Amino acid sequence: MLNGCVTYGGSMSDHELRFALNNELHGRPGLPVKAPARVTHLAYTLTATDADPLVHVAQLFENFRQPVPMAGAVHHSGQIANGLFKFERHGEFYRISVTVDGKQSGGEAISNLPADWVNSLPGKRLVAIQTHILGKAHKVPTAKALNDIFGHDELACSAVNQGQAVVWTDFRIAADGYSRMIVHDKGLSPMRLGRLIRRLHELETYRMMALLAFPLARQLQQRIGPLENSLSLTISDMLSAKGAEEDGKLLLDLSTIARDVEELSNRSSYRFAAARAYGALVNKRIAELSEERVMSYQRLGVFLDRRFSPALATCAAVADRISGLAVRSERASNLLRTRVDIALEGQNQQLLRSMEASSRQQLTLQQTVEGLSVVAISYYAISIFAKLVEESAAYVPGMNGELVKLASIPIILVGVWLGLRRLRKRLA
Repeated sequence: MLNGCVTYGGSMSDHELRFALNNELHGRPGLPVKAPARVTHLAYTLTATDADPLVHVAQLFENFRQPVPMAGAVHHSGQIANGLFKFERHGEFYRISVTVDGKQSGGEAISNLPADWVNSLPGKRLVAIQTHILGKAHKVPTAKALNDIFGHDELACSAVNQGQAVVWTDFRIAADGYSRMIVHDKGLSPMRLGRLIRRLHELETYRMMALLAFPLARQLQQRIGPLENSLSLTISDMLSAKGAEEDGKLLLDLSTIARDVEELSNRSSYRFAAARAYGALVNKRIAELSEERVMSYQRLGVFLDRRFSPALATCAAVADRISGLAVRSERASNLLRTRVDIALEGQNQQLLRSMEASSRQQLTLQQTVEGLSVVAISYYAISIFAKLVEESAAYVPGMNGELVKLASIPIILVGVWLGLRRLRKRLA
């Protein structure tokens, strides 16, 4: 018993995923950042043919004689090259960030890593951000200083974390291939400042990942229009089609449209679903910033809402059009198949009536043939019997052969008729 609580032994059976699910809450932990500092953030997309970035990270830590990441790790961090390095692996991309002390002289944080190692990172670079964090003692950057850093004055700026920090950025890629952010810390703790920098970098990373669907949406729009027109024309032709041949052609056209729509859906469903998920994360990160207006600058959230949201709306509209096309083509196909089935049913009924009439004719013919068969068999039977009577008359005195033959005719006819009837019943 500990502090009045009863403890139990190890006889309980834990779920095999208990620790893995619980550790998800502690995955990819935030790292403290102390102002002033410089941070370089990179994000790379990966395909099935790209090398494992974790192997690349392990090589880096081996070169700096630091503990290497575990096999299959989704995140790893450590002190290297007078700075802090962090790696995170996500589903279709990975991120690395390098943080160095801003008091030290030198270039950007990424310059502390070997250039050949950075240039050989697997995948394709999608996000690259240089973030300068100014300390509390640093003066607020003037408009001229910001213009010198960004090269223009079209900036977005917000006071965040209840006004304890101010962020400037332009969401543009400079000539060196990097975007830039300036963060003025007004007294945040290292952990809170680290979480703020993480949110800002995630905001830009998820924004770019969501926008991967936008070029695809524009491309698919050029194919959706002709498919919609073809479907409308086919549905109109259904109203005027009367023959089975025309219905067959319309059904083939609808099958072609359905095939093309399914191909569009297969190409876009994952990308559009990912865009929705990343867009939701962007909105969540913006809400977590608790933005406040700074002078006449646009807030980060307002800037993104005016430029980012329409792109996501376009992707959602294209996804809805594809879904609508699939539903309409399926509905039209079902209607046409129903009409074809009804026509086939009518043809089948006509065929059945024709077969019934033919069966009746065959039955009548069969009965006629059966009557003729009785006469034919009786004729031959009477002939044979008459021959026997004629031959027997010589050996039987007083027998009237003609009378016997005459009397045998009805008996043979009835016997043959009864025999054929019994045989037909047995066969039936």
